[in-house]
Amino acid sequence: MTIPCTILIPTKDRPNLLRRAVKSALIAAPGNSEVIVIDDKSNPPAQDALEEFDDPRLVLLVNDGNSGAAAARNFGIKSAKGKVIFFLDDDDEILPDYCNEILDTVVAKHHNIAYGFSACWISGNKSNGATEDTIGNNKLQQGIISASEPFRRRICAFSRGFWIKRDVLEELGPIDEAMATNEDTEYLCRLIDAGKPAWFSAKPGVRIYEHNAETAPNELGHVTNRIKSTNRAQIFLTIYHRYQRLMETDKQARQHIARRYIKLSTKSGKLRESWKFAGTLPSPSERFSARYYALVNYCAYRLSGKHSKA
Repeated sequence: MTIPCTILIPTKDRPNLLRRAVKSALIAAPGNSEVIVIDDKSNPPAQDALEEFDDPRLVLLVNDGNSGAAAARNFGIKSAKGKVIFFLDDDDEILPDYCNEILDTVVAKHHNIAYGFSACWISGNKSNGATEDTIGNNKLQQGIISASEPFRRRICAFSRGFWIKRDVLEELGPIDEAMATNEDTEYLCRLIDAGKPAWFSAKPGVRIYEHNAETAPNELGHVTNRIKSTNRAQIFLTIYHRYQRLMETDKQARQHIARRYIKLSTKSGKLRESWKFAGTLPSPSERFSARYYALVNYCAYRLSGKHSKA
């Protein structure tokens, strides 16, 4: 049996933040939909954090397979009944009208659209302790995303109001579980490479919270802060080689992924590898620009001392 939508929330060691995320999802989810929480081996178990909720739409699954956000999402997708699947991080909120807006305005009227994402509110803490809200991911116009838009605007993090039709997920296959981070960049490249039409919602669909050990002392930190730069660099190198057709035909995609690799590689002190990679780019101007970028970044990291933390 299919239902209108599933809101999917992978979680690990964020009991207090998870409660906030689940509360927002139950408000946003239409009455005949579901909210699936995938406990990725949390300590204490996510079940303890969810005891206060008594809603038949809430489903808790315990991931007994590979660990990581990608594996947890894949685990949840296998059980999801929604025609459309919304991704929500366990430290964020989905806004009340977002699901209905996508289902009624996009899915019901634009049958060819495969996936989409939205602008978002970003809530961070100022130095005086006050909370400051800014709007992010808002560089696109409402509607179908044009292939002429800058590549960096055509990709998004899964946390940015990302949703996708279930049949598209089944067609393109699971999220890459080998990637400890930036698996969303890989999947967006997969969607773009497959020519799947996308939709951008200019009205924020989610609220993203910035947090650290001081503002959320008992919650697990952001994953990108726990992954070494050298490992993240390898992920972007994998993406670059995996999507050769996209890299060859879309100059902006090629330059964006190449620069991400170079930046992270030089941060981990690997100037020689970055220099060699830059030399494989197709035109003299790109090779020169990439090598200059590598040298500048390497020197900046050396001067700042940040390379030693890679």
